[in-house]
Amino acid sequence: MKLTNNISIYRFFTNLFFVLLLSSSPLIFSQSFSQAPTKAARIKSTLLPEIATVSENIVYKTGKKGTPVTLDLYTPKNASIDKLPVLIYVHGGGWIEGDKVVYTDNYLENTIVKLMAKQYAVISINYTLLNESTHFPLPLDDTKDAIRWVRKNAEEYNFDIHNIGLFGASAGAHLSLLAAYTPDNTFLGSPDLSSYSAKVNYVVDHYGPADLNKLFHTRLGVIPVSMIGRISKKIVILQQNLVKGLSGYDIKKDQDRAIDYLKTISPITYAENGVPTLIVQGNKDKIVPLSQSKKLYRKLKRAKVETSLIIIDNGVHSFSTTDKSTLDKMTDQMVDFIISQKK
Repeated sequence: MKLTNNISIYRFFTNLFFVLLLSSSPLIFSQSFSQAPTKAARIKSTLLPEIATVSENIVYKTGKKGTPVTLDLYTPKNASIDKLPVLIYVHGGGWIEGDKVVYTDNYLENTIVKLMAKQYAVISINYTLLNESTHFPLPLDDTKDAIRWVRKNAEEYNFDIHNIGLFGASAGAHLSLLAAYTPDNTFLGSPDLSSYSAKVNYVVDHYGPADLNKLFHTRLGVIPVSMIGRISKKIVILQQNLVKGLSGYDIKKDQDRAIDYLKTISPITYAENGVPTLIVQGNKDKIVPLSQSKKLYRKLKRAKVETSLIIIDNGVHSFSTTDKSTLDKMTDQMVDFIISQKK
């Protein structure tokens, strides 16, 4: 028992220490699951407007507080087919930051370029971001509503409602997996969209959290947590704030409720009802351990759900240190997978 506790404590420190180093907001976890672990000057894509028709800031729903929730739509210029298959991109940012903007010279831009050549429509969405008083399931409601919006507006934009997929990075991958795996009649958001289906054909998961209780070590007992607290109070506060930000529960007072709720928003819970899934992650990811992707992959395999796991050698969270040739090969594999799912 003592050995098990020591292993749990070691893993707790290994995972959360690196998260702590990247944290800077009042909520403590602003950078925890961001798309890029370092802040660098980024320039909005100038290539995409040259090859695609770009429609920005389309309001796809009104949020709970009456604020518009928007998306950007990219369609190939001079489209040669009547109905365009659709890929919906969900950005990362630890569930509390980030946006739908596509920046120049990164692999997302490259993926969209390749999909324009294949006659796909690509949608990049915003969603409700979490704060001290805003928790789940609002971001998930929005993600599923974006799919419903595609079906509602299929005729206006020439969308193929039989070919819709999701692609998410980090926290956006978590949302994409949940949206793809959860039952169609759950996590209903806007009443204006609730009559439409949120089903998708497939999902592409880039380094997304799959088991939140495992990731945040919520099942550690009082004694191990108190031992960690003696060494680093910030680590324990980080864990508590991560759990509170997502679930709304204080893990110190409502551990069981927090654990139960995090299970309901963990993709691993719904893997048996999954859709074809491509998982991509680096083996040097210090934010979301590779074990999360491997666990999801195994669960999908056992459920006989079509899945593949691509491991990027020396890849960190966001692939920010991966060379362009490797990223180009990776995006080719992604596009091949997406096309293979076309009905």
